[in-house]
Amino acid sequence: MLKRLLQVFAAPSGREETSSKDRIPLAAAVLLLEVAHTDGDFHQAEKDLLETILCDHFKVAPDYLVELLELAANTRKNSLDLHQFTREINTAFTQPEKEQIIEVVWQLVYADGCLDHYEEALMRQLGSLIGLSHRQLITAKMKMANS
Repeated sequence: MLKRLLQVFAAPSGREETSSKDRIPLAAAVLLLEVAHTDGDFHQAEKDLLETILCDHFKVAPDYLVELLELAANTRKNSLDLHQFTREINTAFTQPEKEQIIEVVWQLVYADGCLDHYEEALMRQLGSLIGLSHRQLITAKMKMANS
């Protein structure tokens, strides 16, 4: 599985496209790592929650978690933007599912106990990239801030 994921975002022309199922866990992991690192601190609480989110919401097998996170960290370092990753979320999930995803991402933002202005800006960008309205984004934010 991970060998296929390694090739996911750097497909040479003429190569058969990788299925969306293979791309989603990596895209989700990259986005989650980006959010977790946005404030300059990657707390243990964020790491634990990130792993839970990947297993529960994106169906990553625990056996592949460490390798996936290493691959996602490398992919994140070599990426120029978030569009390629949010595109996978957009094609794979319905609007209500994307709202649920943004809720758990807000949960990750609040895992360290505070909301940094860089985190909030990134969340606005992610919400827009996955096609959520400002209202949907704020509703999810308030729900997670009050939980």
